[in-house]
Amino acid sequence: MNKLLLPLFGIGLLLCWFLAFDKTFEAVKLNNKLTEDSRFGSDISFNPSYAQRKLSALDKILKSYKVAEDWNDKLWMQSSAVATKQNVGVDFVLNKASNEADSTSAGRTQALYFYSNYVQLIKLVDTLESLGGIGKIAALQVKAPKADPTDDKSKKCVLRVDFRGLIK
Repeated sequence: MNKLLLPLFGIGLLLCWFLAFDKTFEAVKLNNKLTEDSRFGSDISFNPSYAQRKLSALDKILKSYKVAEDWNDKLWMQSSAVATKQNVGVDFVLNKASNEADSTSAGRTQALYFYSNYVQLIKLVDTLESLGGIGKIAALQVKAPKADPTDDKSKKCVLRVDFRGLIK
């Protein structure tokens, strides 16, 4: 019995090495290498290629919010066309632009209301996100159907989608 104890102990150490310690040892080596690289001037905040990639990404995001002066018309036409194709009801209430400029928010917001079952509404949101020139979705609100037998709209889920756009 004592003769098997030493070989079993050796096999146990090998299993521990391959199952746990080897990965830990590699992670420590990688951490040391990355720490050393960061000490020797790898500061990406002063890297011109990083700064250029960051600016181009920010420009791309900003361009996706840009809309034309006829934004309300385009938003209504495109969203109602998509809703009709997907058999979803839609309501549009025009938000009046305020006379005073609001310094706390950028751009203008417009809300649309859609009526259908939940799956159709989620498909609609996915399609609306991919459309260009209508701004970006700023907020979503889904309400479950109500039990009112007199109103057809109350039998369907209601989705409120707020779009935000920056006038060019």
